Amino acid sequence: MYADKNEIEWLLFESEISVKDIYTESGVARTTVIDLINKTSSINKMRFDNAAKLTKMAKMRKKRELNKNKS
Repeated sequence: MYADKNEIEWLLFESEISVKDIYTESGVARTTVIDLINKTSSINKMRFDNAAKLTKMAKMRKKRELNKNKS
C-alpha cells in the first residue's frame, strides 16, 4: 500500500467523478471525502489508510479511461 498526493488531488478536484462514486467505490467515509473536497480537512494530514484507498481508486479509474480510449 502507498499513497500519492497527486493521484488523490486528481481524483478529488480534476476527475469529475461524483462524491458518491468516490466514497462508494473507495470505501472512504462520505464525510471524509466531502471534507477533503471542501478543504476543511487536509490531504497531508489524512489517515494513511484513506489516502491509500483514494490513490488506488484514482489509479484504477485512470487505467479504466486508458483502456476505454484504446477501444
